[in-house]
Amino acid sequence: MIRILADNNAEGHVRVLLRILLGEAWIEFWNELEVTVVTFEEIGLDRDSNDAELWHACQHEQIVLITNNRNAKGPESLEAVVRGQNQPDSLPVFTLASAERLRSNRSYAEKTAERLLEYLAFLDEIRGAGRIYLP
Repeated sequence: MIRILADNNAEGHVRVLLRILLGEAWIEFWNELEVTVVTFEEIGLDRDSNDAELWHACQHEQIVLITNNRNAKGPESLEAVVRGQNQPDSLPVFTLASAERLRSNRSYAEKTAERLLEYLAFLDEIRGAGRIYLP
């Protein structure tokens, strides 16, 4: 089973991706991978958790994080944490490369959804990659 978490800034974007992935073209593959979406509340994490707390919780709970724009400012920023603490077995963080385009361009959204599904299918092979930009 693969669990994913939409960061606060990516919830609407992940809903767009889910509409595609739960559609006729991808639902069978989605179900084969046994992907579930979890929430901050379900994993006992405050929505105002800092980047370091969020990354550590996702790693500890083996949850794939999808984010929009966690910044690289300061030692507890997502980028700093990934660079400093990423291990060969760490799950990657998926960052939406163009969140606005994902919402406004159906073709781009479909490409992003397809790419995410490809990465999830080979999740063990991309552990340790750090941050991966979608698409």
